[in-house]
Amino acid sequence: MASGQDLVKIAQAENGTKENGTNNVKYNTWFYGHEVDGSNYPWCAVFVSWCADKAGITTDIMPKTASAGYFAHYANQGHGEVFTNKNPEAGDLFLINYNGSDWANHVGIVASCDGSNITTIEGNSSDMVRSRTLSMSGLTFVHFNLDSSSGMTAAWTAREVPNIGRDLATKAYMAYQLYTDKSSGGYSYLWGSNSTTANGGLRKYKEFYCVAMGSYYGPDGTFIKVEFDDGKTIYCVKADEKKDSETDSKHMYHDYPFDRNVLEFIIDRTVVRNNDEFTSALNAAGINRSARIKAIWTSDSEPTYGGAGSTTAENEKEYHFIDTNEKISIHPTIFKQTPMQCDRHNGGLTVLCNDIDISSYVGDISWQNTKDTLATLFNFSVPKAGDMKYINMYKPQEGDIIRYSGGTQEDFRGVIIEVDDGDNYVNKYVAGDVGQYLNKTSDTYQFTAMRADDCIKKICGDLCIPIVMIPELPLLITQIYVDKAVSDVIADILTLCGGVHNFDFVPDGIRIYNCADMVVNPQFRISSNTELKDSIKYIGNVEHKTSIEDRKTSVKVISDTDVLTTLKDENSIAQFGFLQEVIKVGENEDAKKVAKNKLSELNNTSETYSGEIIEELNSYTRAGSVIAIGDEKYLINSSQHSIKQGVHYNKLDLERL
Repeated sequence: MASGQDLVKIAQAENGTKENGTNNVKYNTWFYGHEVDGSNYPWCAVFVSWCADKAGITTDIMPKTASAGYFAHYANQGHGEVFTNKNPEAGDLFLINYNGSDWANHVGIVASCDGSNITTIEGNSSDMVRSRTLSMSGLTFVHFNLDSSSGMTAAWTAREVPNIGRDLATKAYMAYQLYTDKSSGGYSYLWGSNSTTANGGLRKYKEFYCVAMGSYYGPDGTFIKVEFDDGKTIYCVKADEKKDSETDSKHMYHDYPFDRNVLEFIIDRTVVRNNDEFTSALNAAGINRSARIKAIWTSDSEPTYGGAGSTTAENEKEYHFIDTNEKISIHPTIFKQTPMQCDRHNGGLTVLCNDIDISSYVGDISWQNTKDTLATLFNFSVPKAGDMKYINMYKPQEGDIIRYSGGTQEDFRGVIIEVDDGDNYVNKYVAGDVGQYLNKTSDTYQFTAMRADDCIKKICGDLCIPIVMIPELPLLITQIYVDKAVSDVIADILTLCGGVHNFDFVPDGIRIYNCADMVVNPQFRISSNTELKDSIKYIGNVEHKTSIEDRKTSVKVISDTDVLTTLKDENSIAQFGFLQEVIKVGENEDAKKVAKNKLSELNNTSETYSGEIIEELNSYTRAGSVIAIGDEKYLINSSQHSIKQGVHYNKLDLERL
C-alpha cells in the first residue's frame, strides 16, 4: 500500500500547476469526467483525491470527494483519526475552519512538520498548486490508515492462532523459494496473468501475497487475512501447503530447517538470490520485526475492496445488503397517466383529480417546495355540495391523483395525502409529489466502488422511478446506508460529489442537476396584449436583512466544575463588542476543539433575502434554480406559489452564491 510520503511526492510533482479560467484545471476534469469552469467547482479536495488516486490509495482507505470536510467525516467513521493536539505526519491532511463534523473551508496535504509549523502542498491555493508554511495553531489534521488494506471485504471466518513456542515474532514469518511445480494447485496464483514479483522479491497474486501455510488454514487458493498486534494487516492467498513437516495436531504451523513458522512468504529467488531472504521478506511486506500475529481469518472467495471489511470475528459486523432491495414501484400509477389536455379553463389553469376535471370549482390553489425537503406540497380547496344535490361535483379523497397545469404543460402531479373537512363551506386538501414518498420510504443500501450516478440509477430503478435528467457523476461511492430515508441516501451521494446539486420531481420523473446549470428568468404580462416583462426587475415585498443579533465573539467552555478554555476573536470584539456563548462539555470532549468550532459557527453576520414576484400561469420558478438580481446570482432555497384571481404569485427565499 502507498505511504504518506508517496502521497506527498505525487502532490509535490504538481507544484505550480495553475487554473485556466475559473477552477478549470485537470484535477476537476478527472473528477467530473469533463472540463468544468466556474465558481461552483472549488478543487482543493479534488486535488487531494487526485493525488491519492495516483498514489494507488483506494477509495475505501481515503474517499474520493470534492468536499474538504468530508475527509474528516470519513476518517471519523473508523477509517482514520481527526486531531489537533499532536504533530501531523507527512501525508496527513490539514483542514482550515473545520466545523467539527463534515465541512471545512480548505484542505491540503502536510509535507512536513517541525512541531510549530507545517509545510504544505495544496491545490486551489491562489488558483494554483503551491507549497506554504503555516502555523499549526487553529488547524485540524486528518490521518488515514494508508498502510492498511482494511477495506477488503469477504465472508471472513476467524481461525485459531497457534503458540509456536518462540519469543521472537519474526521467527514465524519466513521466505520460501519460488514455487515452480506447474501441476500444483497454486500454479494459477504464481504464474497467471494477475501475478507479479513485488518489492523484495515477494510473489503476489493481484494485491495478495502468495504464502505457504498449514492445511488447517484451507487448501491452495484460500484467501488469508492476517492482523498483527501493531495494527498492521496483510492479505494473502495460500499458494503452497506445508504438510510434510507439520508437527502440531491441527496442522497450523510447521518446522522449517531453521525454525517453526505459521506463514512463509513465497519469493522469486532470482530477485533475492544474493540477499537474506528472511529479512527481505519482512521488510518488503512492511512487517515490524517485533510485531506478533494477533488474528487470522480465511475466505473461500476472493475479497474485494469496499466498506470496512466483513468478518465473523467478535465485535465486527458482516454486511450483506448488496442487491437485496426489492424491485417495486414507488406508486402503481403515478407515472402511467395519460397525457394531460391543458389550456382549457380559467385562462389556462387546469386541475384534474383521478382524470376528472375539477378546474371550474377548485379554489385556494397554492404550492411550495424547498431545496432541503425535496417534496412539493400542493394545496387546494373544493366547495361542499351541501343541499345542492343536483350539482355534479367530484369529492376528492385520500390517495387520489392530482394533476395541475398553469397553461401549456403539466406542472404538478401528486397524491392527496391530507383532507381537512372541518370547514362549513369547503374541504381543504394537501397533495404531495413523489418526493414525499421518498421522504417517507426507508431502505438499506450498500454500494462498493460504484459510480455516484449509477448508485442513483439503481435506487430509481428499484423503485421504478423514471429519470428525466442526471449529470455525469463519476465519483466512486463505497457506503452502507442502514434504515435511511431514500431521499436522504440520494442527498448524501450528491453531497459526496461536491458542488451544489439538487434533485426534485416533475410529472415525468426525477431530475438530478447541478444548480448552477438551472438559471431561470421568470416573466409576466400585465395583460394578454402586452409584451412579456422580466419578473425579477419588478420583485416586490423585498426583505434583505443582515444581523449580528445571534453573533458571538467569544466562546467559553466549561465542565461541571471548571472553566476549561475561552476563545475570543479580538478583531470581532473590537468591531461588534463582547458577545459570549458558554458551552458545557463532557470529560472526554476536546474543549479547545469545541471552542474553535463553535466560534467559527457563531462569529458570523447572518443574511436573509426574500421577495415576491409575479410570473405567468404557465411559468414555474422553483427551489433549486438560480436567478440573477443585478450582478449577483442567488440560489432559490424555497418557493411559495399561489393563484389569486388568475394571477400567479411566487414568494422566494434566496441565498447568495
